[in-house]
Parts: sequence; structure tokens; C-alpha cells
Amino acid sequence: PPGDFGGVSPSRAQKLRAWNRLDWELYRHLNGSFWKRAEAFGIPRLRREVRRLRERREGLAKMCLKGGGPLPARDIPEGRFRPFQPPGGGDVLGFALREGLEPPERELCVR
Repeated sequence: PPGDFGGVSPSRAQKLRAWNRLDWELYRHLNGSFWKRAEAFGIPRLRREVRRLRERREGLAKMCLKGGGPLPARDIPEGRFRPFQPPGGGDVLGFALREGLEPPERELCVR
């Protein structure tokens, strides 16, 4: 249930609520300002732009990325594209560029 901190003392629960209040207020503010801007931009127009962006991202992934998507760090040969792996954490995935890209394509893909 909301507000149930499962075995946490009431004083600790109060501190947790106070601590998270700033996050909640920030979320509410940013969410509200996003939707105001989205409505001003036009929701149908925003949906079209999101669809175009997704199509472009998918096209670039097919052109640029080995495997077309994220890979485990051990499968990324180029060190500068290999993500940092925090100690004790799970695997952080990254991206590897396809081999054989022409210089202009490679430059676009690196960017």
C-alpha cells in the first residue's frame, strides 16, 4: 500500500517521505511543464515527430551497429565504445560499430 515502508520505523518512514518529497515535487513540475509544451506543440504533431525519430533511430542502428543493438561490453572491440563496468554490478551494455563502414558513414555513426 502507498506509504507502507515494510518494517521501517515510523520515524524512518517520515524521513524517507521528506527526503523523497523533493523528487516528487520536481517530477510533478517537470511532468506538468512537459505536457503544457506538448499541448502547445500539438499532440498529433508530437506523435508524428516521435514516430519519425524512432524510424530514424532504427535506420541508423541497422546501418551503424554490430548486431543492430546493445551488446555486452566483452563483445565491443573498440575500447572507447566499451561502457564502464561498475564493480559488483550487473553488465552494462554498450554498442559496437559495424565493421567495413566507409569513412563518411563511420563518422556519422560515431556521432
